[in-house]
Amino acid sequence: MNGTHPNGNITYNAAAEIKKGQPVKFTGSTTTTGMPTVTPCTAATDAAIGVAIEPANSGENVPVAILGNYTGTVEVLATGAVARGATVSPAGVAVPSTGGNAIGVALDAATASGELIEVAHHAPVAIAATAG
Repeated sequence: MNGTHPNGNITYNAAAEIKKGQPVKFTGSTTTTGMPTVTPCTAATDAAIGVAIEPANSGENVPVAILGNYTGTVEVLATGAVARGATVSPAGVAVPSTGGNAIGVALDAATASGELIEVAHHAPVAIAATAG
């Protein structure tokens, strides 16, 4: 895993089923060969490291676009409605008013869960709760 990755993508091992476009986070574990494992993000506060470029079953290798480093935009799997221009969280929805982490800005809108939307990604940034 050491070295450089000029295109901003790297392969990890899936600790659970991962769908194309799901933001992923490290599990803290490695395979017997020392490859770090990743799992899908489920909360707006998760520490996402990237977005799955392709789907993978548990135990399979998964190519990951590293947030803030991958060349170009990424497709993110929406888990609910997302407005074009919204700040996207690792959970695949807009960052809630209670705060969370931002991974990019939606360039497309999603009307329902399961849609892939184009996102201009960046390294994760913590967003504070908004008053209201």
